[in-house]
Amino acid sequence: MRLALFSLIIPAFACQVVDSDRILGKDLAAASPLFAALDPGIEVSAAPLAGAERILRPDEVVRLARQNGIALEGPAPSICFARVTEPLTAEKLLPELQKALGLDNANIEILDFSRFGVPRGTFEFQKSSLMPNGLWRGRVLYGENHSMPVWAKARITVQRTSVEAGESLVVGKAIDASQLNVRTGPRFPFDPPLVESMQVLVGRKPARTLAPGTPIALAMLAVAHDVERGDRVAVEVKVGAAILDFEATAESSGRTGDSIMVKNPENGHTFQAKIQDKGHVLVER
Repeated sequence: MRLALFSLIIPAFACQVVDSDRILGKDLAAASPLFAALDPGIEVSAAPLAGAERILRPDEVVRLARQNGIALEGPAPSICFARVTEPLTAEKLLPELQKALGLDNANIEILDFSRFGVPRGTFEFQKSSLMPNGLWRGRVLYGENHSMPVWAKARITVQRTSVEAGESLVVGKAIDASQLNVRTGPRFPFDPPLVESMQVLVGRKPARTLAPGTPIALAMLAVAHDVERGDRVAVEVKVGAAILDFEATAESSGRTGDSIMVKNPENGHTFQAKIQDKGHVLVER
């Protein structure tokens, strides 16, 4: 019973392959010698999409024969057509992924890919579709505005230099060069950018505690201030045309353009000043 049911679902004949969006007379003649005299260029039907079949039923075959003056002897057959496809291979995919990636120094190792046949056409992979886990979804463009989805799973790396924590870096504590290591090795090309120079990190403070071996990105650091609380700052006071300069102690932190509280060590008075640049604040009255 199972075999009988299977034979009803799956046609017991091979499909004639076509490589365009139209089934022409030449394709019908190639599929059945009954139509050997048919005009090769006549359009018979729309071709199926890749992965699908177009089956001309016996009544359609009879109608076609009558319309074209072809006499059929005996029962009309069903005739199957399918779009020509080719197996997808890693060798075929690799140059397409390299072109889409656009990085000369990248190493691409294809781990897996679509295992179904694909039509002849143009591959399209967008960098925005590449996932950090290496899954890359694309498509094959073929025929008149048709496409078929394809995918590849790849290990994609480039050599990157980065600075990592050589020991635990405590939140809020300034980083010293002795706590850092510089490493060069393979990384996913579109990972968040990492700090490549120790000089960028020295004196900065982690926004969270970083474990040894952690590659450091700028986003992991606390916002850098031009003035930190407790810093000695040069104060410039302008009152009309008069200018007064002295040193004071910052009571709060900030960046250029921010207003902070400053304490005069001579009299203990606190006042507000605007940061002009690193270590320099201005008071205008």
